[in-house]
Amino acid sequence: MSLRLTIAAALFAGALLVTGCKPATDLNTPCRLVKRNPDGGAPLPIPEKDVAARVDANKDFLSFGTVECEDLVCVRDTGFKSDAGPDDPAFGYCSRSCAEGSSCPSQDSSLDDGPNRLRCRALLLDAETLAELTRQGLNPGNVRDPYFCARGGDGGS
Repeated sequence: MSLRLTIAAALFAGALLVTGCKPATDLNTPCRLVKRNPDGGAPLPIPEKDVAARVDANKDFLSFGTVECEDLVCVRDTGFKSDAGPDDPAFGYCSRSCAEGSSCPSQDSSLDDGPNRLRCRALLLDAETLAELTRQGLNPGNVRDPYFCARGGDGGS
């Protein structure tokens, strides 16, 4: 290898180390909540009125199959604010499953502090209940762990 090529490669490698090569993520970006299409086609948007009723009942909403999200998971927590009309598509933010205690850095680091900060928290039934449902063949989406990156759950701080 020539000296110039060696120097160029070393400078490029150094630049990658300095920038940290933070992996791209779509966590905390807006997404549409969807449900399974009965005819097997593309997922259907969930109307705002269907989600608002559950969220008003202090329940988080988890949607699988959202193509806008890398991991196909869209979340709407109880603190999410929406000005959508009742028949408009409901929105949330991209999420992913996570291991309890792990970090959930947003696509925009300015969201990693304050009320829009994501943390790994349980959004579904506890792990034992999920395991029992799986054993009985009753686990929709074959979800094995209750933890997902989501806002809230800790007072929003």
